[in-house]
Amino acid sequence: MYQEIFELYLSCFPTYPVTKELFHTLLKPEKAHIIQKHIQGKLVAFSLIHGSSISLLCVAEEYRKQGIGSLLLDESERYICESGANHIILGKGKHYLLQGVPTNQEEVVQFFINREYSSTWTSTNMRLDLKDFSANKLDIPIAPENIEYRFAEAKDMPSLFDAIQDAKSAWKNVFETCTDPIYIALNGDKVIGFEVLSPAGGRFVADGEKVGCVGCVGVVVAEREKGIGRQMVVNGIEWLKSQGCTAIELRYVEIVNWYRKIGFQATQLQWMGEKEIK
Repeated sequence: MYQEIFELYLSCFPTYPVTKELFHTLLKPEKAHIIQKHIQGKLVAFSLIHGSSISLLCVAEEYRKQGIGSLLLDESERYICESGANHIILGKGKHYLLQGVPTNQEEVVQFFINREYSSTWTSTNMRLDLKDFSANKLDIPIAPENIEYRFAEAKDMPSLFDAIQDAKSAWKNVFETCTDPIYIALNGDKVIGFEVLSPAGGRFVADGEKVGCVGCVGVVVAEREKGIGRQMVVNGIEWLKSQGCTAIELRYVEIVNWYRKIGFQATQLQWMGEKEIK
C-alpha cells in the first residue's frame, strides 16, 4: 500500500522529488489515517492525515475534475472533525513533507479556496548551487571585527537558549532536539546569533546530489542590521561546501530578498492554507 502511495505522490508533485526513505521518515504513513480511492483496483487518490493536519492530498492527474478530490476532502474534514478538532491545516503539522499547497498548481490552490480555506502567508523554498560559490565574490556588509564565529559547544548552551528566547522563542523545541551542528556568533562569551547546519538536510533532492540545509537562522534583536547574520550564514555555506554539498536548500523562508543577496534563488512556493470547522 505504501509503495503505491509514494508512487502516486511522485506523479502528482514531480517538482518536489524525494527518496522513498525520506518520504516515510517525514510522513510516517504507518501512523497516519489514510483515506484511499481505487478505480478498477488502481489507487487514484489518497488523503494522509495526522491529527488536524491533512499532510498530503493527492489525485492522479487523469482523474482530476471528476469530484474525487472533493469527496476525499469531505471525508478528511469529517474524520478530523469527529476526532474533536475545530481547525484544519494543510501540510505543516507533526508529520509533513510539503509545508503547504504548492502554488505552481494554481488550480489546486483554488480548489481549497473554493472550500473556504484561507492563507495569511506563503512559504518560500530557496536554493543555492555551490559549484561556483565563493564568499569573496559577494557584495555584503562587513560584520564587526570583534565577533567570533564557531560551532556551539556544551558550555555555550545556556547563552544559546537565551539568544533563541530573544530572537525567536518558538524555535526552542527545535534546538532542544537538534542533532545537527549548530553554528553561532559570539560577542565575547555571549551568543548573539545562531543557525543549524545540516549536511544531509536537503529535502527535495535529485539523484546524484548532496544537498545541505541552513535552518533556524537568528540574531538577537540588539545586534541586527550589522551584517552579523549574513556573515554567519556565509560561513555556514562555506562549511557545507567543504562537507561535499553540491547545493543548499532553504525552507520556510520569509526574508527572501535577504537571502537573494547571498545568491539563493526562490524555487518553490507553498500556500499555507487553514480552515476553521464546526
